[in-house]
Amino acid sequence: MKKYTLSQYAEIVFPTAVRHPFTYELAKNYQKEAQIGKRVWVPLQKKNAIGLIVDIHESKPNFNTRPVRKILDDTPVLSEELLKLTKWIYRFYYCGWGEAIQAALPVGLNFYSEKKLRATNGDVPNHLNENKRQIIQDIHEEDSYPLAEAQKRWDDTVIDKLIGQKLLEVWEEPVTKMDPSTDNLWDWTTNKAPKEAERLVKEHQESGKMYKWIRALRLLTGFDLPEFQKELTNHDLLEYYTLQRIREEGLIDCKEVETISLGMKLEYDPTQLKTLNEEQQRAYQEIEDVLNKNQYQNFLLYGITGSGKTEVYIHALKKALEQGKGGLVLVPEIGLTPQIVRRFHMIFGDDIAVLHSRLTNRERYDAWRALQKGEKRIAIGARSAVFAPVQNLGLVVVDEEHDASYKQEDPAPRYHGRDVAIMRGHINDAAVVLGSATPSMASLHGSKKGKSTFMELTNRPFDAKLPEVKVLDMKQYRSAMKGPIAVPVYEAIDEALRNDEQAILLYNRRGFSSYLQCETCGEIPECPNCSVSLTFHKSKRQLRCHYCGYAQRQPRRCKECGNDSVAPQGSGTQQLESQIGGLFPGAEILRMDFDTTSGKDAHANILKKFGRKEADILVGTQIVAKGMDFPDVTVVGVIDADTELAFPSFRSGERMYQLLSQVAGRSGRSEKEGRVFFQTWQPDHPAIKMAKEHDYKSFARQELAFRKMLQYPPYSRLIRFVFKGKKEERVQKVAETFTTSLTEVLGGLDSVLGPSPSAISKMQKFYRWETFVKINPANGAGAIEQMLDNTFAHYDDHKPRGASSVRINVNVDALE
Repeated sequence: MKKYTLSQYAEIVFPTAVRHPFTYELAKNYQKEAQIGKRVWVPLQKKNAIGLIVDIHESKPNFNTRPVRKILDDTPVLSEELLKLTKWIYRFYYCGWGEAIQAALPVGLNFYSEKKLRATNGDVPNHLNENKRQIIQDIHEEDSYPLAEAQKRWDDTVIDKLIGQKLLEVWEEPVTKMDPSTDNLWDWTTNKAPKEAERLVKEHQESGKMYKWIRALRLLTGFDLPEFQKELTNHDLLEYYTLQRIREEGLIDCKEVETISLGMKLEYDPTQLKTLNEEQQRAYQEIEDVLNKNQYQNFLLYGITGSGKTEVYIHALKKALEQGKGGLVLVPEIGLTPQIVRRFHMIFGDDIAVLHSRLTNRERYDAWRALQKGEKRIAIGARSAVFAPVQNLGLVVVDEEHDASYKQEDPAPRYHGRDVAIMRGHINDAAVVLGSATPSMASLHGSKKGKSTFMELTNRPFDAKLPEVKVLDMKQYRSAMKGPIAVPVYEAIDEALRNDEQAILLYNRRGFSSYLQCETCGEIPECPNCSVSLTFHKSKRQLRCHYCGYAQRQPRRCKECGNDSVAPQGSGTQQLESQIGGLFPGAEILRMDFDTTSGKDAHANILKKFGRKEADILVGTQIVAKGMDFPDVTVVGVIDADTELAFPSFRSGERMYQLLSQVAGRSGRSEKEGRVFFQTWQPDHPAIKMAKEHDYKSFARQELAFRKMLQYPPYSRLIRFVFKGKKEERVQKVAETFTTSLTEVLGGLDSVLGPSPSAISKMQKFYRWETFVKINPANGAGAIEQMLDNTFAHYDDHKPRGASSVRINVNVDALE
């Protein structure tokens, strides 16, 4: 047994950018209770805060320590495995360890807290007036009192004085742990109770006294108890009153138990597991061999759109579960989750827990808890699901691994979900499968370097063919347009509708039009908080900023010249929906973009309607290109295939190829042949030409050669520093000083780009400058961390006045 001494210390982290832990003393009465992974309440500067224990030791530091005031958890909220993962994240992505832990825990178990008041002593001093005595007495009786409520109930100045006199103190309490969802579970009281119930029902039938509770009892005898009350009360007779009346007879009883739900009714039929074709079987076999060896291995599964990558995932996951292991499936967009959940639920039933940001706190907490307790063995979700507490993790799947939404931008930690998934697999000796029809250049290059095993699926089921792609040069179709679409697209959609088929139109711009402009003076309304024009949304007659959320009503007159000649310019998905409706008046049209999918379950509902053929045409932004499988879609049109090229990024060509390839893959996914149209002003761009031929390998060769020539990722590690503040001259000065420090620390050995104003130089009232540095990838994570430590140390010795008002964000492996 461990010997406990008076000299025991805890290393504690907080959800801040501070990168080192803080040392606190553990009093003797806390030494048995304290554990790594538990949250504590401790004094921090002039207040009290919630932190998490990351280490316990007996080495007395050479400075005075403050005591841990309270241990908040009965059991650790973070496992040893996830603690190790968050430690890697904070070092690799250069953030605070507490920030990484905050990202890994759900509301109810993380650092979020509520300020409370409590009396420092139960004895109320006699010299206080009656009002103050009563305040202290009321707060003492409550043990702790919400500060916000106290400030509403009593005078702020009185509360502040009592705090100053140390008669009251402010402390922080975790946001109340959400109690698990519960329900009454009803069961027969004895094995003989069902027979007794049948006898009782028969007696009342013979006497003709069929009371309501007797009829309910007759119905209940047909149930396979135990059963939850919410299921029983779906039947009219089985209401709370009749259940209680039957309970009085001693036949049934209930107990309150936890319930976990996916929040949706889904089919479960494991016999629907599909037989793998020869290519799929080869890929599965390689994964199975690694699962049998209980060792880490990373696979890159390249499969053309519609080739059945998901079936490989399902078979591999089934094998992992047979071995007593758990599985983690990541998808790139929240919107993909309902569709992929349905496919997995068909085979795995209630073994699945769903985790994504549009769940309520309750739903997310329940799912997290079910995984932690081992009640569910499979987690499916978007980026943050990489932290799901899956027990005995054996398989990690990252679907559409190329997708940029796996990269967290703000707030810290600015991690990449794919790379964190790989590290989690490594920590757990698990198999990791990265799947895509258009693998990222980073993953493809890594595979060529031996970091992953490359596997390939080149065929679609049922001998379905990849769709024919036609590139329409808009310079030649100016006089052959039907509204926003060229005549060939119009004719193809018209034919599809006559054949009871469906069409998808992609236009990667939200809103009714791009902007409003005065046709007299040329003025374009801009966001007052950001250096961008406001987007026009016709349905709400509103101008809106898509960066900070600022909105204003559509102006009737130009604010500069006063004329009423303010008109929409450009176009967007709302306008496209309206125009397509005019071209095909008998067609039902659905629109899918950020505005129509912002509500809970909105994305799933749109997909459900389209899947049931309640609509003929789906119009949307890039969301419509992602992973959807509709067998009746035979026409896909891309309205402006060049939109990605408008962004100043070395990745724009890769993003454009991926988007075009993905959306083209939505067509012809069954026996019906598909047609795809790219409307473009740049028909000779390599990404468009190779997407037309479905030639990913040629595109990848050319793209990697371009990246190597300019030493862009994956031939370098790109780190982006963003400087943000409300005074532009200070932001510029800090950016210049920091970049000088960076250059001096590097000694000119690596490429430093900047500083310069960001592409959007003002956002949410903050001015933004940025600096990039390209680092040789041969330098490991430890060397990069040391370089960043040295840079900040050098900067701290030279930083200008007012620098504290400028925030410096570090983005390791930045996408831009």
